[in-house]
Amino acid sequence: MSDEDKLIYKLKLHKGLKMLVMDELSKEGIPCKETSGNDPKGDILVINPEDVPRVQEIIKSMNSRYNG
Repeated sequence: MSDEDKLIYKLKLHKGLKMLVMDELSKEGIPCKETSGNDPKGDILVINPEDVPRVQEIIKSMNSRYNG
């Protein structure tokens, strides 16, 4: 596998994970959107700051569900 193929694979995995998280947030009624410009604060913007604790719970739950 070439270096480019490895990078493409990592980016596809990253995008898939990001979409999975955004889908979960949407199901929970938490508005969010993708960031752009390689935002150093992250890839997903949670619109309402008061939703952040719930987002953290959701991500922890997903992490334990998928990583045992």
